[in-house]
Amino acid sequence: MKQPRNGRTRRFWRRSLSLAATLWLTMGPAGGPSAPGETASATSGKRTAAYVYDRAGLSLRDADAAHLNQLNYSFALIQNGEVTGSHWQGIETFKRYIEKHPHILPVLAIGGWGADGFSQAASTAQGRTRFVQSTLSLMQRHGFLGVDIDWEYPGSTVAGIAASADDRENLTLLLAELRQGLDALSAADGKERLLGIAVGASASLIKHIDGHAVGALVDQVNLMTYDMQTYATASHHTALYAGATQQQSAASAVQSCIEAGFPREKIMLGAAFYARLYTLKSASGDALYASADSGPRSMTYTQLQTFLKDAQVYFDDAAKAPYAIKGTTFATYDDAQSIHYKGRYVLQQGLMGMMCWEYGGDDSGELLAAMSAGMR
Repeated sequence: MKQPRNGRTRRFWRRSLSLAATLWLTMGPAGGPSAPGETASATSGKRTAAYVYDRAGLSLRDADAAHLNQLNYSFALIQNGEVTGSHWQGIETFKRYIEKHPHILPVLAIGGWGADGFSQAASTAQGRTRFVQSTLSLMQRHGFLGVDIDWEYPGSTVAGIAASADDRENLTLLLAELRQGLDALSAADGKERLLGIAVGASASLIKHIDGHAVGALVDQVNLMTYDMQTYATASHHTALYAGATQQQSAASAVQSCIEAGFPREKIMLGAAFYARLYTLKSASGDALYASADSGPRSMTYTQLQTFLKDAQVYFDDAAKAPYAIKGTTFATYDDAQSIHYKGRYVLQQGLMGMMCWEYGGDDSGELLAAMSAGMR
């Protein structure tokens, strides 16, 4: 099963990239491809994806479509063992956007931080079948051509959810049945369907997933390379490389993923469209790695722009990450420059592309554009 799955995946992406290149040559940058997951903006063949968080008044900008291959609608939840979107408020807006920009692959994201039900559903054959059947039904109802399993995290109760020592094996079984269901739909209507999984950035979380088995089943690994800050220290939360006193980074997460058995060509590097803000123990110039409160709060990239107007802004060239200080407040975030470096890393390492959490965090569109441009 392992070798045929990899072969099918390679054929799927080769066909997508070939068509995208043809459309770029024949239409130029202003032209628009028609097949899901293909876009003329991605001349390197790398993918640009964004998670879109469901909300009332959801707004999606037409100008961003040229920079996107994929949108992950977040989140479906698990209720009584079944996957549901009954709580959604912006799904019709999302569907109209995809209809208007059909080159963007619509993906159903299930789970998210604190979303319970995965361990329970995956623990029995009956539970796995119920989960898969309800997922496929929800996808068919709303026109999704992909699904992303965002179980945070197998084998861990860190998010206050149920966990089991059997989660590692049961996740593989769940994905195998979901893969089978997706392939059956594709065989029936000829439309390829993507299977993805979101993976935590630390080696301690990655070890609870069978990278070799899961890597053979999925088409995409969304590596959540954010929220990697050090406890009680004013540190980077989404740095590309490790800093002077900070070991965790996007690059180290990628290497942990590859060592665990995930194929590098399926890995999507994560970018953060939000900042983390610490309160420093004292105000003293450049406070990178200074003592701070233990729980940084969150702020969108759009909100951050007001903070930055009268803050001292720095760029850590070793970590390839920006930060800013105003009084006793320390902000760590991604900007266009750091995302550009992440894009170059994706090219150098032969990764699939980049994804971000979360589309609504940047009203300007500059970070999404930087993701696309950085991989060209």
